[in-house]
Amino acid sequence: MDGLQIRLKRIFRKNTGRTLVVAIDHGMALGPMAGIRNIRETVERLDSTGLVDAWLLTKGILRYGFEPAGTPGIILRISGGATIAGPELTREGLTATLEEALAAGADAVAVSAFIGSPYEHETLVNLAAAAGRCRRWNVPLLGVVGLGKTNEDKKKDPKFIALATRVAAEHGADLVKTYYTEENFDQVVAGCPVPVLIAGGPKCDTDGDTLKMVYGAVQGGARGIVMGRNVWQSPHPRALLAAVHGIIHRGLSLREACELLEEKARKNE
Repeated sequence: MDGLQIRLKRIFRKNTGRTLVVAIDHGMALGPMAGIRNIRETVERLDSTGLVDAWLLTKGILRYGFEPAGTPGIILRISGGATIAGPELTREGLTATLEEALAAGADAVAVSAFIGSPYEHETLVNLAAAAGRCRRWNVPLLGVVGLGKTNEDKKKDPKFIALATRVAAEHGADLVKTYYTEENFDQVVAGCPVPVLIAGGPKCDTDGDTLKMVYGAVQGGARGIVMGRNVWQSPHPRALLAAVHGIIHRGLSLREACELLEEKARKNE
């Protein structure tokens, strides 16, 4: 095995080839949201379950707010630089170097590309540049597909999502985080030569809707999920995490996952 394969093994479980990633990088653009205001508490509460395969987070949180119970994989976001208070959330640049990520102990890095946005060119160039540096050191790169507010309606369009996902891979991503489309998601996966993970947002109306999304994505060929607010803003985050884990790693049906959620929620687990 080379370094890339070794690092990927820290993110994907060997027995299933899938991963459950919890994202807590939202604060870089949205500030202290409900569910991650006390970031240490969130990490401790969810990581203590032993069900989280990896975390997606920023360099500030990794240094000052990340104290997991175990030794999960670490995916460090190295793009950012825009907030909801600014004029354009899609105007991201590279905010950390690969050397910083390696020094911090990251197993992989993540860079956003906002397809169809005014900053499509700049963010794709950043993604490609990061891919070149990652290839040199055998560090996996997660390409994060973003659309921006002007393309919100295209999140459910499988043709557009297939385009965006393939473009991220073409620019050098080793993994791609993209949106789940209820229709023809298998075609999105089929058109991408690297593993596809679905984004866990936007926030679903119910935990049952979250499980339906995860189940559909796995059935469509997704290799896992990168979930944020749908888990740490859930009324029963640990119970939901167990049910999602059951779908991804234990092959539970949607009905079985919903029953597990209800059981654990009832017991307040």
